[in-house]
Amino acid sequence: MRIAYPKSFLKLLLLGFTLAMLPLLFAFGNAALYLDRLAEQSLSTVNQSVQATRSSKSLVEQLTLMERSARQFFVLHDNQLLENFTHAHTQFGMAIKELEKLSVIESQHANLQDLRKKETSLYDDIVSHPPEPQTINAAISRFIDLSSQAQNILAENNNLIDQAAIALAKTSELTQKMLIFQTLTLLPVALLVAAVITYLVAQPIRRMDAAIRRLGEGDYHEPISIDGPGDLHSLGERLDWLRAQLEELEQQKQRFLRHVSHELKTPLTAIREASELLNDEVGGSLSPQQKEIASILRESSLRLQKMIENLLNYTAVQFQKPQLRLEIVKLIPLTKSILADYALTLSGKHIEIKQEFHDGAMIGDTDKLHNVFDNLISNAIKYTPPFGKITIRIMTVDESTVFEIHDGGPGVMAADKAKLFDPFYRGNGVYESLVSGSGLGLSIAKEYVDAHGGEITLLPSEQGAHFSVRLPLKPIDLEPS
Repeated sequence: MRIAYPKSFLKLLLLGFTLAMLPLLFAFGNAALYLDRLAEQSLSTVNQSVQATRSSKSLVEQLTLMERSARQFFVLHDNQLLENFTHAHTQFGMAIKELEKLSVIESQHANLQDLRKKETSLYDDIVSHPPEPQTINAAISRFIDLSSQAQNILAENNNLIDQAAIALAKTSELTQKMLIFQTLTLLPVALLVAAVITYLVAQPIRRMDAAIRRLGEGDYHEPISIDGPGDLHSLGERLDWLRAQLEELEQQKQRFLRHVSHELKTPLTAIREASELLNDEVGGSLSPQQKEIASILRESSLRLQKMIENLLNYTAVQFQKPQLRLEIVKLIPLTKSILADYALTLSGKHIEIKQEFHDGAMIGDTDKLHNVFDNLISNAIKYTPPFGKITIRIMTVDESTVFEIHDGGPGVMAADKAKLFDPFYRGNGVYESLVSGSGLGLSIAKEYVDAHGGEITLLPSEQGAHFSVRLPLKPIDLEPS
């Protein structure tokens, strides 16, 4: 199922950012709401607690003042003392009203009303009918009872305030746990949304990266389709257009190489045959200078023929996997025959060939193995300076035949090792400018070795290039024809 992407990459990023932030914003908003409610509740509780404490203490203080004023009035009968008594009564009533308004001590309303009723009765008795000396003690006793009852109310109010504080602490703890649970719940949701958006963003980019990588590796056959935002989809279409152009260009190059190779091969054959006839003095004896010229002509024609054959082999392996004509191949005679073809060049450069030949019989394609060893030997001869040495080993190791050739040339630079087997790659070394070549020999050799199920590698060497070809004694799942 095709995913419905936005029309632009920027919109996809903005949408992803918004969706990833929504759970977090919800969590932050919900936390702010709960904290605001908790702060409001805490402030209300603190204010009521302060007011309850202040009013409760005012009850006790006003009763004490009323008792003192009453005692003095009973002795001195001073109206000013009666006014003080009345003022304290008024303040006492106001304190009762303040306490009744507070929700934190709603359970104390009955006690407050009883206290007010008793205090009002005592006040009326003292103001309306001042007690006689024999009843003063009874009035004082009533003051003491009221003070005791006020003290009890103060103590109970303090207890209620402590309980409200404990309840507030529990509420705070529950709110904290709820916020932690909410965070732990919404955070995975936000991470999941972020992961999905990341996948949606990264998927078309990975496909584009893979498509560009295939183009860089020369694979132009698979169409490029980028399923993503509109602008990336358009870019994918442009890449597919570029792929088609490169594929057409590659096909034109292959056709050009095939045509040119075939066109050059026919006149080159005539040139080589004529140079062989001259070198063999079929047309008459040659002077030493003429023999040298004929030898140069023969070697140049052989080298040109080798380059053209490499071009033909390269174009062949590009269109289909090499087909093997299997038979028993003896590598030692095959190698010696190749060395014989380069006898004049070896003699002219005074190159020493050190042969370490052991058992080298296997099942393979003679022509293709001849091409592999011929390319390796010709490269070794080409890069080995005059009076140098080339070592060739053929041996059987662990059900495989190993062919090693170690030349006396400058070796392979570190920068060239990664692309050594790439087509048309000729390296960047200084010595390269002294030796010509098509850059196809090692690429073709690798194709033929891979077709046999073998491996060709460049071994570490202090001087010169040291190549190793490991071939199975019998290609897997193949029978000799």
